This record gives sequence, C-alpha cells and structure tokens, in this order.
Amino acid sequence: MIEELKLWSNRFVNFILAATLAIIFITFLAQIFARYAPKLAVFIPVENIAFWLASIEPIGWTVNLISLLWVWLIFLGCSFVVRERDHVVFDVFTQAMSPRWSFICKIMVALTVVGAMVWSFGPMWDAIFGSRLMDLKKIQTLRIPITGDKIAIKWLFAPYVMLMVVIVVRYGYVITKSVGLNRKFITDRDKTGADI
Repeated sequence: MIEELKLWSNRFVNFILAATLAIIFITFLAQIFARYAPKLAVFIPVENIAFWLASIEPIGWTVNLISLLWVWLIFLGCSFVVRERDHVVFDVFTQAMSPRWSFICKIMVALTVVGAMVWSFGPMWDAIFGSRLMDLKKIQTLRIPITGDKIAIKWLFAPYVMLMVVIVVRYGYVITKSVGLNRKFITDRDKTGADI
C-alpha cells in the first residue's frame, strides 16, 4: 500500500516537474521571440505580418516567472524526486569503519540533520510566512491570473519550508530503518554467535 502510494506520488510530482520545465521552456521561447521579432520584421514580405512583428515589445515578466518556477522546480525535485542513493555522499571514512561504528556515524549524521532542520524550522517559518515584509514585498511583474494581484515574494521562498519538512521525514525514516536493520543484525548475530 505504501509502496503504491509512493509510486503514484512520485509519478505525480514528476508530471508536475515536467510541466513546470515545459512552461519554463515555452516562456523562454516567448521571451526570445518578443525580443528579436521586431528586428526580423524588415525581412518579412507580407506587410500585415511585418507590421505585427514590428509592434511586438519585449516582455518583462518572463525573467521573473522563469526564476520563480526554477526555484520551485529545484526544491520540489530535491524534496520528492531525488532518491537517497542519488545524493552525493562522502562515505570514505564510514566504509573504512567497522559496521558498528558505521551504524553509529549514520545515526549521528541523521540525528544532526533532523535536529538542525527542526531547530531552524520555526525561525525559517517566521522569516517567510510570519514577516510582514514578505507579504508587502511583491514580485513587480508577476500577477495572479485570476485576481490580478501581484505575487508576494514569500512564495519564492515557500518551497524551502516544504524541503525542510521532507528532509526531516526522510532522515527520520533513515534513522528508523537503520535502527530496525541493526536490531535484526544483532538478533541474527546472537543466534549465530558471530561477532561484529
């Protein structure tokens, strides 16, 4: 059940990320077209099309939209798509250690990461969602399509809060999985009489 839920949520997030990347690419193409179309108008033999191309003005909001979507793409991807084994790890020391010390180091690192994220969550939440400045400061060229309101700058930083929660859950899972595997290892060792 959990594996199936994980699979479908992974597919959903991959779809969202692919759509976001497509929007970024289309916006980028629109930006290039709007910038260079007036210069191409002199080469177009059809007068109506040449006049239309000459009247196009560069679009200012595309850079901000691409930046906003890129930040969301990175944090969503790191939160939900990048697997634990895909991260860069420096495990030269832990591979040289005995299994017991390797286990201890893995638990200590996971506890440190969870502790740091939990400790910094409150101040980060206050800085992003509790700050009046983040509500007042707006992205000048982007508007919410339905209401026409400018987008508050806090939504640029919002995915980091989500990343923090996902990291806590992931490393909490690493801790429980490691402790469970270690218990199984100790139980098997006690049954066989082997030494660590």
